[in-house]
Amino acid sequence: MKVTSEKIEGSRVVLTIEAPASVVDEALDKAYKSVVKRVNVPGFRRGKAPRFILERHVGKDVLYEEAMKEVLPEQYEKAVEETKIEPVSEPEFDEVNFKQGEPLKLKATVYVRPEVKLDDYDELSVPYEVQEVTGEDVDQQISFLRERMARLDPLAEDEALDKGDYATCHVKGLEGGSFKPEIDQELSYVEAGGQYGFVPGLTEALVGMKKGETKEFSGTYPSKEDDEPRTAKFSVEVKECYRKVTPSDEELVKNLSKENLDEVKEDIRKRLTAMREDLARRAHSQKVEEAVLAKGTVEIPHVMIERREQELLRRFAERLQEANTSLDAYLNSTGKTVEDLRKDLHEEAEKDVRRDLILDAIADKENTEVPQETIDEVVEAFARQTGRDTGTIRTTLQMRGALDSIVSDLRRFEVLKKLAVMAAEKAGTPLPLEEKKAEEVEEVDKDTAKEPEPAEEVQVVAEDETAQEAQVAPPEENENPMG
Repeated sequence: MKVTSEKIEGSRVVLTIEAPASVVDEALDKAYKSVVKRVNVPGFRRGKAPRFILERHVGKDVLYEEAMKEVLPEQYEKAVEETKIEPVSEPEFDEVNFKQGEPLKLKATVYVRPEVKLDDYDELSVPYEVQEVTGEDVDQQISFLRERMARLDPLAEDEALDKGDYATCHVKGLEGGSFKPEIDQELSYVEAGGQYGFVPGLTEALVGMKKGETKEFSGTYPSKEDDEPRTAKFSVEVKECYRKVTPSDEELVKNLSKENLDEVKEDIRKRLTAMREDLARRAHSQKVEEAVLAKGTVEIPHVMIERREQELLRRFAERLQEANTSLDAYLNSTGKTVEDLRKDLHEEAEKDVRRDLILDAIADKENTEVPQETIDEVVEAFARQTGRDTGTIRTTLQMRGALDSIVSDLRRFEVLKKLAVMAAEKAGTPLPLEEKKAEEVEEVDKDTAKEPEPAEEVQVVAEDETAQEAQVAPPEENENPMG
């Protein structure tokens, strides 16, 4: 076999292949043996008609097409192996000379993995910045914990509701306003003086009321566009009154199984620090990735982007299915087509492919390898998720080609981690050692929190959240509503 390769524009390669005449003859003989078993030739039992009779019956073209279907891909694969190119598409065959007694000649044009030109990526300088945990941050978390552990205690029969107290009450719409509201129902745990837009004026009316009292009040609904504000009249009967009681320092410490409040604060500080370091590390990694993409130049074959678009579309359809809907239902509700979705995904697909190509090129240059231990951990994780044997999962992944894809992703991750360390050091802000995983930061330490009562659960809020006032849920019958 003779083969030459020629690079042409658009990350394509033309393979010129020549094989001995014996390859053609053997392929035609094999094709005859295959076709003769499938065709009924008059006067002969199936599979017994001589070749020249079969050719007259079905035509020589049938045998030639059958032979080329197998021999062309076979010779192409040998040429790919010999030239060591990395195809990313199916080949297009042309200039095929396939005649009995003559050498096989053909050309195969195929898109190949493009070359990446790398700039000075090892000079990247990206500072690692983490927000320091202050005493105010810790105090905010303490307040959040107190709210989560708060309880509602019934007020004395003659004690009036103050702002911030809660009431179970019956509200009814009355005549007398610009319209009569359609409400006649029991409402649970309405905060006196708080926010409750469903019945305007209710929370203000509750302030100063006692259990068993009834009051009429008016409220104004906000205007809509050019409409005039609407006023309504209501009556409210207070059924029960509660006051929110937050735990004392001693109760807080006891609920968290700590020795004192300083120990609670130190534990919260450590958790917040670990969380902020994790968030900062992720943000830094994203910045490094964006900087790395600017350090590589590559001409991406359209087939690679189209393939990634299809993969993203498949994942999107799977997420819809997990949400108990379908891609067709989504398209019908949005008025979009599959082609519209592909266009929406095009930019993301191109960026994904570009990132993979550039990180792979750096990994090759740096001789980056994925530790076998890391690969084993991923396979074992798959096994745990599916409840199957680790060996079976490994074999299945290998047969489907998925294990190679997993290793490639892990290799890119290793490269990005290495680049992040280098970039942070260049900026004079070295990355801290990774002591905890994100999920360990967000999860309550089972050794420091009792379980399973909600009032005793500890949760450090994410940095983009604020500690919200405790939401008071209706209690079970004869049960204290907040513990």
